[in-house]
Amino acid sequence: MSTGIDTQPKRRRGTRVRAQIPVRVTSLDPASKFSESCHTLLVNPQGCGVRLARPLEPGLQVRVDDLPGGGSITARVASSLPPPEGSKYWLIGICLDHPGNLWFLAPSPPDWGENASVPKFFPTGVTLAGQGLLSAQAPRRN
Repeated sequence: MSTGIDTQPKRRRGTRVRAQIPVRVTSLDPASKFSESCHTLLVNPQGCGVRLARPLEPGLQVRVDDLPGGGSITARVASSLPPPEGSKYWLIGICLDHPGNLWFLAPSPPDWGENASVPKFFPTGVTLAGQGLLSAQAPRRN
């Protein structure tokens, strides 16, 4: 008899790696004006955790700018955890719309699978600064 409740633990889709990467998070919802520069705390191919001075509503559509290769990608807020005691910063979980090693980590964990390699070309959902949606543009290196 099924209870309709999923009792199986959720399996993470890629080891989280501690990495402090500067990015900018901007709301894509006109009713929620927000844009802040921050650093990632943890990254994996599906997203990242960032530290912000304010909470963001789970489900909020955002754009992550200033990726290491110079691009941007759309994403959504997956979680918003209140500041731990003694801190003023919220931990915001961000889920990328198009997974990949957009963090340019090498070597990356083996369980990142097909998303382990550093992109030679940006995935279709990534936009380079000042350009439209690209599918075969080499990343800029600073």
